[in-house]
Amino acid sequence: TQLERKFSRWSLYSRLGRTCELEAHIADVLEQLAGKRHEFRNLSLKYDGVMQLVGYFKTNYPGLHLDRARVESLAEYALSVDFDFYYLYSDDREDS
Repeated sequence: TQLERKFSRWSLYSRLGRTCELEAHIADVLEQLAGKRHEFRNLSLKYDGVMQLVGYFKTNYPGLHLDRARVESLAEYALSVDFDFYYLYSDDREDS
């Protein structure tokens, strides 16, 4: 028999469209957290909160800049950050 792996996860997604800049998505999620600042921080400390950024790019990686205020906001919520960025390479584009 195979044991079922149990876990729970709570997710909060950016409300912005997928074409918006990465920094804007981060800002939007942090803005959503601001309404319950202390509660989110306590949960993040207790359960090792992570902001996970996932991006699929069809052109070169666009880069990401986190200014000091953004880094301080992430630290305020005791969030680590996980970057999962993928380049969707295709041979079909080589000739275009």
